Amino acid sequence: MEMFRSGITLRWLNNAGFEMILPDGAHLLVDPWLDEAQIYPYPLEKVERADYVLLTHTHYDHAQSIGRIQKKFPQAAIFVGDLAAEELCREYDLNVERLFRVRSGEVYEFNNVKIEAIAARHTESKGGNYWDRGYCIQPDGTRKAIEFYGSLEMLNYRITAGDGSRVVIWGGMTTEEQIHRMAQYGVNDIAIMHVSPKQDHEMFAQLVKAIRPKVVIPHHYDIWDTLFAARPDILKGLQLPPDRLNAESVLKMIQENIENTCGNVRFFIPEHHRWYRFGLGVEEMGKS
Repeated sequence: MEMFRSGITLRWLNNAGFEMILPDGAHLLVDPWLDEAQIYPYPLEKVERADYVLLTHTHYDHAQSIGRIQKKFPQAAIFVGDLAAEELCREYDLNVERLFRVRSGEVYEFNNVKIEAIAARHTESKGGNYWDRGYCIQPDGTRKAIEFYGSLEMLNYRITAGDGSRVVIWGGMTTEEQIHRMAQYGVNDIAIMHVSPKQDHEMFAQLVKAIRPKVVIPHHYDIWDTLFAARPDILKGLQLPPDRLNAESVLKMIQENIENTCGNVRFFIPEHHRWYRFGLGVEEMGKS
């Protein structure tokens, strides 16, 4: 007797960007930041296929490549929050007919995948974000509305492939509300999760426990050096000493908290642009 789950093949592009190959060969992109990326750019010309594109929110480091992606793959189904959808089309000249305006709690089922949308909250900033000031105001004083909506509206997703493999895409604020919400989407194979030195790492471990994955893949830490150099104010008030404000130290602390809280959950750190396959196989052998 053989029972094999073919599983998910995936690679980390950069930041929050991932590409997945579903068991039937369809490709699903999450927050793809390609040639435009400030870190580990990946050329669109090397992306061979895109059937689904999920945007968690519309900040530039998650959505900047979407216009070019649609031009190369015009039939790709693009998922984005309902409030930001119109501005996304305006900013990147998108064909609205291939857009899914998504609200939390909605479920989208196709022959090869089920996509569940889950409410999230973007991380907070010290100065706040407003319509006429904050993150959306550019250096020249103009307002970039797409960045405002990126702070206003954020979604996480659960992806269930045709063979039953489940992948959670999680980012944003680590809060009690998110722990309780994500517990409703527990029991998963992979959790792809945003990490930050600003997080309460014990609470983050409780969030992992609520999601109940076999594997946690952290992301977003590859942009810290670039981000902190441009915005040193972000680091003010953090409890970590300066010598521990680096990816290696923070990831180690997160991993230790997960191991202490969650037991048998693997904390897996992939290389950029390298493919990995996650599956399950059980084969009945002869008796001895």
